[in-house]
Amino acid sequence: MPLLCSQVPRDAMRTILGFELDNERRTGQEKRKVANVSGRLKVWGSPIRGCVSRIINTPLPQSGMPRVAGIARGKPSFPVVTCARRHRRWRFIGRGGRALTGVTFPRHHWSASDILNMAGSLIQRHPLQRLASPSRSLSALVHLVGLSSFFWAFKYNEAYGWHFQYLTVIGLTLSTLTFLVGLSADITLSRRLFLVKNILSVCSTPLEVLISVLYWGLRLIDEKLVIPENVIIPLHADLAFHATPSVVMMIDLLFLSPPWTITIVPALMISVTIAFGYWFWVEQCFAANGWYPYPIFEVLSIKGRIGLFTLSAVIMALSTVTLKWLVGRINGFGHPMKLESRPGDIKRKEGL
Repeated sequence: MPLLCSQVPRDAMRTILGFELDNERRTGQEKRKVANVSGRLKVWGSPIRGCVSRIINTPLPQSGMPRVAGIARGKPSFPVVTCARRHRRWRFIGRGGRALTGVTFPRHHWSASDILNMAGSLIQRHPLQRLASPSRSLSALVHLVGLSSFFWAFKYNEAYGWHFQYLTVIGLTLSTLTFLVGLSADITLSRRLFLVKNILSVCSTPLEVLISVLYWGLRLIDEKLVIPENVIIPLHADLAFHATPSVVMMIDLLFLSPPWTITIVPALMISVTIAFGYWFWVEQCFAANGWYPYPIFEVLSIKGRIGLFTLSAVIMALSTVTLKWLVGRINGFGHPMKLESRPGDIKRKEGL
């Protein structure tokens, strides 16, 4: 006989799920209710039907567990998980119709082990995150390999002049910081560090994509626009600067990170800030040094530079939206899902 939710110790529920258990038992009814510190996840009666929850990938102030805000009544604006009936059992299904963990729950009861399995699955990864991260296995390996490449590129750059006036070096520094935080999260399994890594990734990943697009695009037009005549960069170093960072950052985003929630307007604002902030920095360096880091700045007029940095901001914003779309294609989109029924329908049909 499986344990009812009311038989699960309150402290265990709070510790493992980050929930506070609030049981309501009425005569002749099976009714359980779980309250979250940030919202309410209501589990109505038996069978569970129309139970919808949304996962917010931010740590709780004390427990450090993922925060879960639940909606049982009405149609949620951005649902992530819903219950679907499969052969007299209930399975949690993510966006795109894919099972989150393969964990099934009894039709009439939730056992204590079921609750713990569900909690562990949600703690390990976001429902729309392909692989577990933070983790000490594959996630740590990806971050370690990426950091090795970044540090090697820094060492090579010192040979011919290391300057933060290069956009490539700025992007490499931001990517290194992102992966350092990510590796720290893998080692410590800290959800807070994982959240910081995801925030940094919103800036670093589109920036690396922008650097790759601009560099290789301008190099195809004329190599002298991006590489001074007296500088020769070997192919392996060129790839380490202008290709490898964008590739490893995209791998981290597509498979080891929760989906982004950023929209086009905030993405464009971030891109414009970075683009024109870099232009201001380049002009400051030119005033001090008397030369530009990239030959293209000497060729373009003021209007041409405005056009170049505006185009760069647009490309970076579009790369942000495109990357968000790719995450959806791989892991499932966040389209609202139709509820099978509402709690009121359950009580009416079941005679509760």
